[in-house]
Amino acid sequence: MGRRLLVTGGAGFIGSNFVHHVLEHTDDHVTVLDKLTYAGNLASLDGLPEDRFRFVQGDIADAALVDELFAEVDAVVHYAAESHNDNS
Repeated sequence: MGRRLLVTGGAGFIGSNFVHHVLEHTDDHVTVLDKLTYAGNLASLDGLPEDRFRFVQGDIADAALVDELFAEVDAVVHYAAESHNDNS
């Protein structure tokens, strides 16, 4: 069994591409935590192996949720962010 990764912001452009790469080239298991704001797109995670992928909709500011997820993983890859620029 590979590593158990938590990817924050994994439904965004960079995060989802990272998740696809990891699941295609390793035997790692990935949990994505994403708030699904304007930048998140759940469809970008379609087609991933159900036995090694899990999606959790939530906020990285939710300490109880993050603590729960941290207890289940070996490493965190942090892509969650909010742009300071307005949408145009």
